[in-house]
Amino acid sequence: MDRITGQKIQNLDLIRQLFTTKRHILGPILCINNQINPSTACHMAAHHWGKECLRSAFVLFIGSFKKSFRVYASLYLVSAILRGKNVTYFLTKLPVETVRSTVFLAANCFYFMMFFCLSRKIFGGISYWGNLLFTFPACLASILIERKQRRGLLALYLTNLAAETGFNMLVSRGHIRSIPNGQVLLFAISSALYGLLFKMKSLDGGLSNLIRLLVGSAELMESKKPDRKSRVVTYYGVMTVILNNLITRLDQMFLQHHSRRNRWHNRLVDSIRNFEHRIERFLDSFNRANRYSHPKCHHRYNCLIYTILGFIQRFLAGFGLQAAIKLVGSIGTLIKKPRVLIKLLKDKDNIQLGMFLGCFTFVFRAVSCALRWLTNSHDKLHGLIAGFFAGWSMVFYKSSSIALYLNFKLLEILWMIGVKNKKLPLVKPFDIILYTISTGFVLWVALYEPHNIRRAYWKFLLKISDNRFSQVNRFILDEFGLKSSTIDRKF
Repeated sequence: MDRITGQKIQNLDLIRQLFTTKRHILGPILCINNQINPSTACHMAAHHWGKECLRSAFVLFIGSFKKSFRVYASLYLVSAILRGKNVTYFLTKLPVETVRSTVFLAANCFYFMMFFCLSRKIFGGISYWGNLLFTFPACLASILIERKQRRGLLALYLTNLAAETGFNMLVSRGHIRSIPNGQVLLFAISSALYGLLFKMKSLDGGLSNLIRLLVGSAELMESKKPDRKSRVVTYYGVMTVILNNLITRLDQMFLQHHSRRNRWHNRLVDSIRNFEHRIERFLDSFNRANRYSHPKCHHRYNCLIYTILGFIQRFLAGFGLQAAIKLVGSIGTLIKKPRVLIKLLKDKDNIQLGMFLGCFTFVFRAVSCALRWLTNSHDKLHGLIAGFFAGWSMVFYKSSSIALYLNFKLLEILWMIGVKNKKLPLVKPFDIILYTISTGFVLWVALYEPHNIRRAYWKFLLKISDNRFSQVNRFILDEFGLKSSTIDRKF
């Protein structure tokens, strides 16, 4: 028996000799043969790396802690640098936050394994629906470890992942059909409502600033034409301001003892600003020669320059952002093979993200200007129409995760507006409840139907579980008729 349980059983006849299916109020249950120790069912199906349930869960916890620490350490470090945190934060709060988030993620794996084994003991076998019920307390116990500031974001992300997973399950069962470019339509609808809320100034600071950065502050109802000083930031500074702020923050943190004439970055920033001012003077002269701007338009230049300039800037910003992400993720490869740099810069994802952001800004501004010309007014409903048409720019960068995330975020915003107007109740632990249900559902599907999980998230699960999730013997779980081993055969 040790020889059998020490490997993945793929023979259907052997599985049916070792397991029998029994009926239960929660559906079928896979029970191990009476002549074999009941705990062997967990060992054969879930944790091949150890026979004892508790010990196997601790092994999973340690492996997950090591992998999760690498993820959060790099993530929090980069985030702290971009936010310009001081040295005290790096020495005190950053290590604590990193360890806490790491323990949260590792505990999620630990509790998931423990409650799986516990459900097997309570139901007398592997229960499909019983495992779903037991994933909820596992996720609840883990999310209470994480910081309160991150619970809402995690809940929102897992909710959109759960919605996508549930949709994939219905498609795989033949209950519904997938809609071509459905994520683009979904994004266009949410973009329309975001445009309306942006015009109404009903969005919070962070999201409002993000949309303002994308479409421009001139699209607000009460905005004024920017002066020369603010115009540098508004029109020419998307990547420049990010670079300048980053260098300035680093200088404040680590280079305070240097004199100005020894600061190498000042010449870089000054040269960029000189280049910006040259472009300004050129556009000023071009604008004076071609005055095609409506009195209701609040942008500095005429509508033609305004729309084209928006496309160029956002295209470069999107291209640079995607390229930077790829470069950071391939630092090790670049050190060994510097030639890979050209390949990374030529990657089609860079162009696709640039086209997505560039076309979104171009269409939003073009439609808004056209509506101002046609209606001779600057109306809030213009944001609804411009946002819908601009949303179709997602055809260049299709992403169901972005579309779903923005839609669920929109629902949250609308709910909070209702709470503010005393039309809806405020549920304080709602983020905990949402995370518990969504994550429990996603992990349950990842156990029985991993082929219906988003591919990127499946890779993430393998990474944080130290590849233990792939060691589940899904050939045994095939007895539930869900084609669980598809993931093993495909990859």
